[in-house]
Amino acid sequence: MEIMPKLSQKEFTQRWIKNLIDCIDANLDAETKMQLMECCGRACARIGAAAVAKSCQGNLDQWLRTMAKWHGGEEFIRRDGDTVHVICRECLCDLVKDGPARVPDTFCFCTRGWMKETFETVLGKPVDVELVESIKRGASRCEIIVRL
Repeated sequence: MEIMPKLSQKEFTQRWIKNLIDCIDANLDAETKMQLMECCGRACARIGAAAVAKSCQGNLDQWLRTMAKWHGGEEFIRRDGDTVHVICRECLCDLVKDGPARVPDTFCFCTRGWMKETFETVLGKPVDVELVESIKRGASRCEIIVRL
């Protein structure tokens, strides 16, 4: 009798996530895929970061200073009027940051949801988030634009 190969928890989780995203890509339209992954990102933010964002409610500058600490310095979080530019030098997602160099593009829509949840918590109003580029999509960094 053959023994089933045993994967590490990390490898199993990474493969499972990739399979999930591949199934989402194969079965859902573009808008639904984006909404689903944004929902996941919002849920992820509510696990931890949204509590910090809530402590900054009404004080965008305080939130941006907090984010700058997480992202390696103020040069990675820049406000230009009603637009905030966020640069990440490394993937911050605990699910895939130590995993494969690339994941299916759909996965990174999760980032949009995370940013929306945190900024909307601080501001008390909807924001628009654009994911310009992503490390896990093959770029050298993640770049996010938040329109307030």
